[in-house]
Amino acid sequence: MGLRQQIDLQKGHLMMALFFCCLLVCGQKEYKGRLLDSETNLPLPYVNIGIVDKGIGTVSDEKGLFHFDLSSAKISDIDEILFSVMGYESLLIPVKNITLVYNDYVDVFITPAAFELKEVVVSNKGEWFIKDNIGYRNFGEKNYGYWKDNIALGGELATRIIAKSGLRKLKKFEFEVWHNPSDSLLLRVNIYEDDGKMGRPGTSLNTSGANILCTVNSDDKMVQVDLSPYDVYVKDDFVVSLELLKVYGDKELGLVLSATFNNYGSYRKSSSQDKWEYLSDLNMAYYVASELMVSEKEAQRFELRVAKKKEKTTHAIWFCDYAR
Repeated sequence: MGLRQQIDLQKGHLMMALFFCCLLVCGQKEYKGRLLDSETNLPLPYVNIGIVDKGIGTVSDEKGLFHFDLSSAKISDIDEILFSVMGYESLLIPVKNITLVYNDYVDVFITPAAFELKEVVVSNKGEWFIKDNIGYRNFGEKNYGYWKDNIALGGELATRIIAKSGLRKLKKFEFEVWHNPSDSLLLRVNIYEDDGKMGRPGTSLNTSGANILCTVNSDDKMVQVDLSPYDVYVKDDFVVSLELLKVYGDKELGLVLSATFNNYGSYRKSSSQDKWEYLSDLNMAYYVASELMVSEKEAQRFELRVAKKKEKTTHAIWFCDYAR
């Protein structure tokens, strides 16, 4: 082999090496990690991850793994990535301090929050819980809300529920699906105080430390979620949201849910840690079965009304049978 050929070969190797380095640098724009409990080293699923108010975020999967694109022109070195999940201290990491490892996952540890015992109220007033269902349903109206491919993991669709003042326990949540092209979707039900900016969703009212999850299959129409195990109590108006955690199948996201006309309003987030935006004066047709605490006298009046209504219904059925 001549000297010129050797030089040309060395140049070729150098170019290949430089090209490979470029690939590594470009590939490192994707931040990949695994979220772990700092005390148990167990993976943390469904953690919200993102840059606050910039519409850039995602959610960790059931194994605590996440992929996060840092190539957006919106991101600067002074930005911070926020990690948040129920039952744990929020974690902020400056973008400039992010560790990027090619073809591997970086371990990120989150510290459990201090456990607070729920306040137990003992009363001798003889309070009772009565059924009091609240929320909205669609009765044939052509109103709907939807998610499309511009909604990233962690995106939420929320609506305000107007409720009579008083302590109530939430029992069941229901919503209606009009269209879902995906094989299935994994959603999280979130329940908030309306104490955020400009009355937006704020403090989470789910203090159970457990995610309220539901799966929506392609053929589901009415979806019901049992809230009883989570002991969620509210005292006034509140906000319920559905949050996108995972899309199964290779079809584009296109979930359409029924809505109804009310003046209380709906809100949305495009991704994890994004800001809430006012969506419409329409309300999503979110319906909540609940039990409201009342005095013993009020509970007795309620039972009397229910009994009279049942008696009228029974009489109407008997009359129809007799008429036949």
